[in-house]
Amino acid sequence: MNKLDLSRYDSVIFDLDSTLTNTHRYPIVASQWLLKKSGIDSEELMASYIRSLVTRYRQAIQAIVTGAPYRSPFDVVYRAMAESLEDIDQTIDSDLVLEATQRFKALHLELSTPYDGVAKILMELRAREIKLGVISNSFAGHARIILSNLELDHFFSSIVDCGDVNAFKPMREPFERVLFELKSDGTRTIYVGDEYYADMVGAKMLGITTVWINNRQVSLADQIAKYGASTTPDFVINSISEFGELY
Repeated sequence: MNKLDLSRYDSVIFDLDSTLTNTHRYPIVASQWLLKKSGIDSEELMASYIRSLVTRYRQAIQAIVTGAPYRSPFDVVYRAMAESLEDIDQTIDSDLVLEATQRFKALHLELSTPYDGVAKILMELRAREIKLGVISNSFAGHARIILSNLELDHFFSSIVDCGDVNAFKPMREPFERVLFELKSDGTRTIYVGDEYYADMVGAKMLGITTVWINNRQVSLADQIAKYGASTTPDFVINSISEFGELY
């Protein structure tokens, strides 16, 4: 594995969900509640619903990135949950979907936990006088609340979510805001994230050195073929704990 020369950088920016924090459970728990309340007790339908939910969510974000009007994360999730019921041929109860979306949002706060080694990595970076930031596409304000709940917020000089700039990664606005707040630029910054489209595509547009956490074992070649060679990550790891081994 190639080594990352930290002396070349003054800032490191992290994604939050599935990068610093483990948030895999909350969409599943919220979806299970919705399907149970809808009278659905089928593992096959649950699996189909989750697949559709992820696809619908990503399609909505991509539509906004490519020019559709901005919608809040709550609205994006609400519509994705409703449309995913249609995808499995179920009738939509708007009030029930609204309650499920509210649970989805609340569970994001309740079930977010830090990955092992995160606090140690952040302490090491701060000891090297590296400025730290976070960019999140999730619910407005949640990044700050989660990091505060986990007693990690004091490490960060900038925490930016989509609600702060009415834009989702990979759009330029979230990246530009955190760079401005860190008083840095792309040439002196490292970005660490797990979502190829949101994180790698977005950071590379600003000339930022990228570290891709491929924790879903996705084909790198497929991602490069889809999004272009200019998005190729500078480093590829499997977990945040491996980031500390790069330097």
